[in-house]
This record gives sequence, C-alpha cells and structure tokens, in this order.
Amino acid sequence: MHKLIIEYINRLERKEKRKSFLIDDLEKHIISRFGGYSSYQGKGGYAALYKSIKILEKQHRIKELKTVGYNGQNPPLKIRWAIMQKDILTKWSKEDMLRVSDLLDLSQYNKNPHLQTDKEWQYINNIYEFLKNKESRSWASCEERCLELFNDEKFMDSNKKDNEVLKRLNISYDDLKMKKYGHMFVYWNRGTPNIEKIIILENHSTFFSYKRAAMEGKHIFEIIPDALIYGEGKKIIKSFSFLEEIADIKRVEALYFGDIDPEGFMIYRLLKEKYKEIDISLQLEAYSTLLSLNKFNYPCEGQSENEENLNYVLEELYKSNRNLEADKIMDICRSKYRIPQELITYEYLMGL
Repeated sequence: MHKLIIEYINRLERKEKRKSFLIDDLEKHIISRFGGYSSYQGKGGYAALYKSIKILEKQHRIKELKTVGYNGQNPPLKIRWAIMQKDILTKWSKEDMLRVSDLLDLSQYNKNPHLQTDKEWQYINNIYEFLKNKESRSWASCEERCLELFNDEKFMDSNKKDNEVLKRLNISYDDLKMKKYGHMFVYWNRGTPNIEKIIILENHSTFFSYKRAAMEGKHIFEIIPDALIYGEGKKIIKSFSFLEEIADIKRVEALYFGDIDPEGFMIYRLLKEKYKEIDISLQLEAYSTLLSLNKFNYPCEGQSENEENLNYVLEELYKSNRNLEADKIMDICRSKYRIPQELITYEYLMGL
C-alpha cells in the first residue's frame, strides 16, 4: 500500500501540479486500485494507510494542514495534506547543458529536473549533432529521421511515452528536416504536367467508371478532369496529404463525389476541415444526377447518424441554390435511407 500512496502523491505533484490532497480522495484511490473495499481491508485497510501517512510525514514528504479538521476515523488524520516539494538534484552537468544551449532551449529540463534521464540526454545529444550539420543534410521522411536520432522509426507515434522531447525543446519537424508523408492514394492522371481539376470518388467501382469515360475523352458532368482519385472511403482523410506530391495545391480545384449517406458526408466534412488550404467542394451535378436516377429506398444500416455532417452538406447545397436537391437529401437521410454512387455507371457516363 505504501508504494501506491507514494505513486499517488508523485502523480499529483508532477502531472497535475497539485500542492495538496484530501485524505478521503487518497483512500478512495487506494480502494479502487485494490479492486474493492474487501481487498483493501485485506491489505491492512485504514490502519495501514494511517501508518504510511505518518511515515511520509516524518520524511517531510507531506505535511498536515493545521487549519482544517479531522476525518473522523480512528486514529484521526487531518482532512487535507500539503505535498512538500522534493529537492531533486539535477542529473545533467551544467557544462554539458551549456554546451548545447546555443542551439537548444533546455528551460523545460531546468524547471523539471526529473526529466533529466540518460535516455533523454542521448536524444538531445543526437538532435544537437544533427542541428550542427543541418545545412548539409537532406530532407528525410519522419520514420527515417526518427530511426537516425532515436533508434526507433515509430518514435513519433502518439502512443509512445517518451516522444515528448521535441515538444520540450520546442523543435519542429522542419527543424529536423523531416516530413510525415501521407500514404499514397490510387489516382489516374490524364497526362497533363499541371494537375488543376481533380475529382475524388469515394468508391472503387465509380472511380473506374469515371476513369474509363475520361480515357475515352468524355466530359464528366461538363468537366474534363486532369486527375481522378480513388478515396478508399475514410482512408482519403489521411492519404489526401499526398496530393502535394503530384500537384500545386494552391492551384488545385478538387470536387468530391461520394454516397448519399452519413459516412459519405462525414468523409467530405473531415476532408474539408483538415485541408483548408485546398479548394474542395461537392461535385454538385453528380449528386443531382444521383438523386434523379434513384428509384429505390436503399436501407441505411450500420452507419451512425450525425446531424453536423448532414447539415454541412446541406448548407453547401443551399448556398449553391440547390434547394430541391438539399430537401430531397434531408428527407432521404432522416428516413434512414441512402443512395449508393454506383447508380452512375460507365454506361450512363458514356450516354451523357
């Protein structure tokens, strides 16, 4: 139990920046960690907790607050206790820290000496050596640079516990000349060196129908696309960053066409919100045609309704004076139906 109490106090001090705690909160935490009151009692219960508190008080780790009352138990303890700041000795030498301070900001490590570990210092040394030679180094992928500096190509994954070093040093990806490349999406290029007009298709079959028609020189709803992108459903939200590898994103006009259903609308909204620097809009003629071709109530199953996504699409339709289409889509979605984009086939496109 004593170890759990120390861990609780350390966490309050370091992570939550707390300077005091309630004895009742501590006891509830210990009971929870033991899996219930019976198990807590089996480990000594309140008597063991009291003993640990008194030990920590003698060690000057905690101190009772004189101005508050007692908890009403026997033997009694004060309701609230102050956490006494530990004198943590800095582990890194001042000379070493000064040596790298011309290129690195170590203020976070001065404020938080517990972060001064051997592993962290090795990271800092590697970063410092890179920065000294930065001008002669080439750009690399995030994975390549992380393997070089941290011996772990997945160092920047969000579930890693020790990947905060860049944040502490206020170092960016650009500082380390590393880039997080998006996964490559499937696309078709008409052959132009300057891609400007793009159509993003949610589903595989529609992508190939559009591609076949475009290759035969057909206008697709009055548009000759420079490129077609297969979105692979929700994957496009992440992979769309690859666009800058094949086009000047400042000159691109991207049209999105997906299913009329909650997931299709969600993909569109997230795509627009994540890539605000790119001109993305709905391929309105395709949606209008999809509505006109629909003769069946396709049930919408296994998809979560989201009014925010629906309203996002409806707003764009209303702004484009597509009131009739907007009203139809609203009725379809609220009736829990959907329309798959595969109603627009290669045969239909060729007949336009």
